[in-house]
Amino acid sequence: MRTLGNKPPTIKDIAAACGVSEATVSYVINGKRVLRDDTRLRVQTAIREMRYHPSAVARGLSSKRLHTLGVSLGAIDAVEFLSHTYVSAILQGVVTQAQSNGLNITLFTEPWMGSSISAPRLRDGRTDGVLVIGPRLESDILDSLHGLGVPTVAVSAEGPSAVPMVDVDNYAGARMATEHLIKLGHRRIAYLTGNDYLASYKPRLQGYLDAMKHAAIPVRDEFVLQSDFSGTLMTGQTIQLLGLTEPPTAIFAGNDIMGIGVIEAAKSIGVDVPGQLSVVGFDDIGACVNVTPNLTTIRQPFHEIGMEATKLLIEMIKTGVHEDAAKPVLLAPTLVMRQSTAGPA
Repeated sequence: MRTLGNKPPTIKDIAAACGVSEATVSYVINGKRVLRDDTRLRVQTAIREMRYHPSAVARGLSSKRLHTLGVSLGAIDAVEFLSHTYVSAILQGVVTQAQSNGLNITLFTEPWMGSSISAPRLRDGRTDGVLVIGPRLESDILDSLHGLGVPTVAVSAEGPSAVPMVDVDNYAGARMATEHLIKLGHRRIAYLTGNDYLASYKPRLQGYLDAMKHAAIPVRDEFVLQSDFSGTLMTGQTIQLLGLTEPPTAIFAGNDIMGIGVIEAAKSIGVDVPGQLSVVGFDDIGACVNVTPNLTTIRQPFHEIGMEATKLLIEMIKTGVHEDAAKPVLLAPTLVMRQSTAGPA
């Protein structure tokens, strides 16, 4: 069997080596037509000996499918992604669902720079559709991709929208966390919000406010602080709250990183958790059981969110539509009780 040096063989080369047409080689590769056994064996032998590998791009052009899903990280920086528990946990669900459907994943690491700059790069034929995780509220990424006809599904985005969206029920989770503290007997409950440019901000804040209102507990302005999911503000804000004349007896933190930061800050100034201060987080990341006391939190089903979003994207790619796009898919949160909450002293 002849070789081509360093040049990768093509279908034309295989056909010439076997004395058959290029169409016959294509039939053997794709299994779309019954051929004589000796012809099929001759072509398969040539493919193996000449080390021919079909081009994914060429096959995509002929089938109009690349069997690859794109993932854009929205507000999450690509470098931060490497250690970001939220994104990596969701991505595990994405990969699980994609793998079960024989699909690959392409991760777009470049930040979204607006439709004119970034949109062409997400519709350049490398993927069959795009999953956008955690876009900023002011971003035009979803509208842009939808307007260009790119099958798109979002994780944790503001709705309703023409783009299907999957998320945990943030409102229900925040209300559940607050009601847990109220049932323990707390009345002075502070809330440290997450980033206000993310979709979870408004429903979590409203869940806290509605739980307090339902229990006829006044919400003090000084008890609701604009914070940051990164946890960088936790030490100062916790000390600020605990230094009030009537400090909170409980703090609901916008996520677990913040909750862990609250516990460590409280301990640093001699405030016992949960003896003098109860703390609840949101997410249920692995670090919840590495802090002392272990953090009570609201678990969101990361893996299921990733799988469900990927299912919707695959459906859109296959059918071109998703009838219930305007209705977000919200998965139920769960209260996980650990040692960081107790009744007020």
